[in-house]
Amino acid sequence: MLALAPTVVVSVPASAQQITYLSDEEALALEHQTRFSRLKRLAQTFGVYPEPEFHSYVVPRRFMPSDFYYDIPVLRIVFPENTFFDTASSEVKPSAIPIIQAMAAMVDGDVPDVSMFIAGHADSRGGEVYNHNLSIERARSVARILESAKKRPTPLWTIGFGKSVPLYPNTSDTNMGWNRRVEFLLASRPDAIAYWLQDQVVDVCRTSDPAARVRCMRGFQTERKEFVAERVTRVRGGELVERSKGTGDAGTRKPSVSGDVGRAKVAAAPTDRIPIRLNERRVRVESIEH
Repeated sequence: MLALAPTVVVSVPASAQQITYLSDEEALALEHQTRFSRLKRLAQTFGVYPEPEFHSYVVPRRFMPSDFYYDIPVLRIVFPENTFFDTASSEVKPSAIPIIQAMAAMVDGDVPDVSMFIAGHADSRGGEVYNHNLSIERARSVARILESAKKRPTPLWTIGFGKSVPLYPNTSDTNMGWNRRVEFLLASRPDAIAYWLQDQVVDVCRTSDPAARVRCMRGFQTERKEFVAERVTRVRGGELVERSKGTGDAGTRKPSVSGDVGRAKVAAAPTDRIPIRLNERRVRVESIEH
């Protein structure tokens, strides 16, 4: 069950002290806004450049497991790949260390129950298996450094999507640079992030070129749709590993279909693995240029 301690907001006017009690849902919204503002400040403090894209979402409670009673905000931070890695490499560039330190400082100052997912993506060059494995290794590389930099035991998850979720058609170096990206997703429950990851296909193939959009969508329809998010933990010697090394589905639950057409409700998160299946019926292509 999602249990939140009562949140108290204290304001001190000139004449008297006023105490305002927030509902649990208002507390979640306040935590989300504070998280966003803190990261913006830390990005300036640590000299993060280029500045990432910031996106906010709300996962409705009707699409969450039965023990959820509130809408859950999700914060998504998107960095282009060349911020962290050289082409075809999973070794984090020294220039990216301040960014990861800023992310660590952010979660250290967050509420105790916040969860973070690190998602790796690739462009269309190279084979499907190669890109999928490379995106996983990139997410793990960032996770290793972040885990060593942060001071609190914030739950950390990694997942790689390979070339399956292109933000833009792979028609230029700029577009491919954004498709080869690392994303950070934060929320009070990992299940909320898992739901958003299922539905992220609403944000694919952004372009104002109709022909490029059609080609991109045709490619999207043929790519891998099933993935697994894995929780990581520090072990003896400081090395970071996946909590589950098995390739089967033991210990995981499949998402169950909700009553809404094209929507899937996520099951309660298991200890170490969450299966993610992209919800193709939710695809919506918008005309957006970056």
